[in-house]
Amino acid sequence: MPKVISIPSNIEKIGRELDARGYEVVHENYEGHVDAMLYDSSKSSLGYLSDYNNVIDMDRGASVIDTKDKGIGQIIYAIEHSTKEDLF
Repeated sequence: MPKVISIPSNIEKIGRELDARGYEVVHENYEGHVDAMLYDSSKSSLGYLSDYNNVIDMDRGASVIDTKDKGIGQIIYAIEHSTKEDLF
């Protein structure tokens, strides 16, 4: 089962790259659980994450990853290896 990754609309290019690598990429209006939430701190804040308080599996947690200045390899590494914690 692929990991579910949420992205804001301002990082669509990264979303397409993750989708091509087999991840399930979703957006702010998604109504299911997510494994990681991405954002770019140079383009937006974490404010949009409050929309996800009902989609985080509290038993597994979720990663929050800043994509600023990261290549796709670094982003994938963060998705696969980051520690997951409850956010809310």
